[in-house]
Amino acid sequence: MNSPVSRVRLQKGTLYFLLALIVLTIGMIVTLSVLRQRDPRLSAVGSLVVGKPAPGFTLPTLDGAEVSLSQFRGQPVLINFWASWCVPCREEMPELVRAYEAYKAEGLVILGLNLTFTDSLPEVQRFANEFNMTFPILLDEGGAVVERLYRIPGLPMSVFINRDGTIERIHVGIMSGEQVDQYVEEITK
Repeated sequence: MNSPVSRVRLQKGTLYFLLALIVLTIGMIVTLSVLRQRDPRLSAVGSLVVGKPAPGFTLPTLDGAEVSLSQFRGQPVLINFWASWCVPCREEMPELVRAYEAYKAEGLVILGLNLTFTDSLPEVQRFANEFNMTFPILLDEGGAVVERLYRIPGLPMSVFINRDGTIERIHVGIMSGEQVDQYVEEITK
């Protein structure tokens, strides 16, 4: 029987089901968020998972050399993904340069990984000069590391890797100086 009353009941039932599904989904998202805040090992971004080894790569540098992540095994490494057109990257970079100068004696390596496939080499060079970036500037010209290997969700993004090559922390978005210091201290201990 396909009466108007049964259609209304069916529509109400479907509406209640969808509403319950939405509430359940929101509850799961909030629960996962709380769990991730309590236990950073549960954090994941793209293909990266805190507590797992950082994916290896080799890229050319701005000065023409080649750098592999594996050559820094045994050292604390911060990979910072950035682009010259990224306003938050510009705001964050002075803190990264400061932290590099403060912690390089403890073995800290910062790899400034530029999204060169969305940037231009003259702009990358201008940015590096403007901020006096003395750490290696890596050029991801084809997007292989950014898009396929690390699958970054936004800029800036920083991956903190401890001395054994394990991801200690992933931070998407701009970091304050205090955050940079805290996260670097976690990987230099």
